Amino acid sequence: MTAYENGGVPPEINRKTSTSEKHEDFTGIESLSHVATYRTQPFTSPQVIQVPTSVASGLGVPTALGIGAFATTLTTLSLALMEWRGVDTKNVFIANFFFLAAVGMVITAQWELVRGNGYGYVVLSAFGLFYGGYGAIITPAFGVEASFGDDTAQYYNASGFFMIIWTVLNLFFTIESLTINVAYAGIFVFVELGFLFIAAAYFSLADGHEYSGMVLQKLGGACCFVSGMFGWYTMAHLMFIMAQHNPTIQTLQHHAPPNPAPPASDPAIYKEHHDAFAAEGQPKSSDAWLQRAKKVSDILAVDAAARSKEQKTPRAEVSLLKSSGLLKVLGDPKYGGGGESWETGYKVIREVAAGDGSIGMLLGYHLLWFTTARLVGTDEQKDRLEKLVLENNYFIGGAVNPRDNDSRVTKSGDGLVFNGFKNFNTGGVISDLTVLEGVYEDTEYHIFALVPTRQPGIIFSYNWNNIGLRLTESGSVKIENVPIPWEDALGWSKETKLPIPEVLQNPWATLLLPSIQLVFSNFYIGIAWGALRTARGYTNTQTRAWPFSHDPKKSPAEEHYVLAKYGRYLASLRAADALADRAATELSTLIREHSEKRDITPRQRGEIAEWVASVKVTATHTSLEVTAGVFEVTGARSTAEKYGFDRFWRDVRTHTLHDPVAYKETELGRYWLLDEVPSPSWYT
Repeated sequence: MTAYENGGVPPEINRKTSTSEKHEDFTGIESLSHVATYRTQPFTSPQVIQVPTSVASGLGVPTALGIGAFATTLTTLSLALMEWRGVDTKNVFIANFFFLAAVGMVITAQWELVRGNGYGYVVLSAFGLFYGGYGAIITPAFGVEASFGDDTAQYYNASGFFMIIWTVLNLFFTIESLTINVAYAGIFVFVELGFLFIAAAYFSLADGHEYSGMVLQKLGGACCFVSGMFGWYTMAHLMFIMAQHNPTIQTLQHHAPPNPAPPASDPAIYKEHHDAFAAEGQPKSSDAWLQRAKKVSDILAVDAAARSKEQKTPRAEVSLLKSSGLLKVLGDPKYGGGGESWETGYKVIREVAAGDGSIGMLLGYHLLWFTTARLVGTDEQKDRLEKLVLENNYFIGGAVNPRDNDSRVTKSGDGLVFNGFKNFNTGGVISDLTVLEGVYEDTEYHIFALVPTRQPGIIFSYNWNNIGLRLTESGSVKIENVPIPWEDALGWSKETKLPIPEVLQNPWATLLLPSIQLVFSNFYIGIAWGALRTARGYTNTQTRAWPFSHDPKKSPAEEHYVLAKYGRYLASLRAADALADRAATELSTLIREHSEKRDITPRQRGEIAEWVASVKVTATHTSLEVTAGVFEVTGARSTAEKYGFDRFWRDVRTHTLHDPVAYKETELGRYWLLDEVPSPSWYT
């Protein structure tokens, strides 16, 4: 298996309304393709019975207990049916029939019902009660067989009818199991065969064919034994999943209930600007887009410090991004997009971040998620998604955090369903669409999809209260039974239910990661520019020269140390700008030249990753130095809370901890000394 044969997922990851501009509040979205019909998913997550979060989130997954009780009891019964070691009297199996199976499976079934799993409830209840009843029939201590006296033919015929009717009920379970996986299907197929053989054995014995009856009984026992083995395997797998990945158990231990939604800013505060942007129309050139970004940045900078302190949900600020058209800068012109490349897009992010780091970050993430289908989706998915977003002027948030590996994607009828928990979810609270990511069932494949945000299964915790980037609404989110049609699983085939090789199983799909990292670096640089611009205004109007030097100056603009510091910071930021622009050019050129065939090599992909790593290292160190250093050129009074100079450092410091920059430095060292490019990962 190559590095790209895991559904587009790097191997390191798997080890473990109208066409007009809109800035009003979101009211509702249709599915990205069509409304699909969903049924209850066997032994996984509810789709028919909706369970209150307060109940369902406090329960672990009980299925392993039910399957284990089923397999244990069936295995011991099969040994007796095959008369291994001469055992044919079954009194000793009362423990399994009546306590492990009848009690254990029925209790487990009620647990499944509370969690909303109707299918699991029916199957486990039925077999739990079956074991209790059949155990009473075949256990000599109950005297059922003895009650027929010498009329053994009647006893065998009655027992045969009992078993044959159960094959009818189990047939429905068998048909349903064929849509799950081989292990579940194996359980029910071999139980069906076992029941048929046992029923035939009873009828044969009733007709006086003792030898053939015993042969059929042993065949039935053998089939039940195989079914039991499938059950053991399934139980072991479920236990492993619960031990390693189970989101519900983690919910019980770590996931606090949602907080009340915080107040939001009012889009009406920017009405004058909305009207002005509408009158100007959408920019038509790269320079015009950058000028538009500068206008938005200047608007945001006016009260950025106060906004950071108030920490309201930035509904007004996102409405400004919408009315300005910046959400569309990278979009296809045939759907109303700006048609610009990432070279322009990264500069736009940088400029907006200079005015307000939080809003620059939100814009960056939106543009990243907006273009995701270009890298990991089919052409049809890309066109459909871009048309939807551009024509409705939607804003996209993302519940994608690779370190939270508990999000699962399972089959549900003709579609899929997401369940899980993410500790970080940037922009989701004020988004129209949300990007979801999760591991598909029992595989190592990851699935990305965009879904409408406003639905019952996306439950925000409203718990983002970090030191920086306070308006990004990056708190946690619970994902509970969120359905999608197969058509919306980016890069997956609806027919084969597998990743499409030419879309996901090649280096092209992994360009998503360098694209993300370059988004990060550009809003770091932008925040630092914001700090330097704000500091310049303060120094020229507020800072006082130091009066106790050997050569006192009249103004801070004459102080050599102030001038030197500003010079150093300016040079560093211009260098960071140049490096970021070069990396953006390299990435944009590669995408432009290979987007049709998606035929880049691992080496080409690695070279791009190292350009991006160079920017990340430079942007991290430069932004931290500048945002902390501006206090040295503004003076002690600038530390007053009303000026808000601390927000720049807080914003940068918060996100530069996203992934350790030391690893980027090490990658670059190996690249330079050993000529090695990094293997794709979630952070490279």
